[in-house]
Amino acid sequence: MIDKTFLYTSKFSALFTTLSLKFLQMFSFIEWSPIGWADEWPQVDSYHYSIKWTLLFIGLFIIFAILYILSSFMVAIPPSLSAIIIGVIGIIILEWIISEPKTLPDIFTSISYPFLAIIAITLRFITGTATFMRKV
Repeated sequence: MIDKTFLYTSKFSALFTTLSLKFLQMFSFIEWSPIGWADEWPQVDSYHYSIKWTLLFIGLFIIFAILYILSSFMVAIPPSLSAIIIGVIGIIILEWIISEPKTLPDIFTSISYPFLAIIAITLRFITGTATFMRKV
């Protein structure tokens, strides 16, 4: 299960998501900073922004590696369906944490749809690869 495909898939997904988040931030498609989590940690707050982005990449790599392993056990569910379900639930939880809306409908007004699309593409790539490699 843990082979080159697993490592390459997780690494490419983390790299694609990190670069996409930088793109979305640069052109104001998202209202929050992808490295804004570092402001809450005094140890990391004084680091250079490139180190914060590298830490974000490492965190995404670990999250995507775990999702790859979990997705490999969902062979009975089509990868498109599982990617959409995981993506929508993940985006709602993430937007709830970041923007702190008062009601559930407020989440849908604050969701960044380009961010949702990037996460859906990444999750489809991970679940599709994991399912295919499990069947082989």
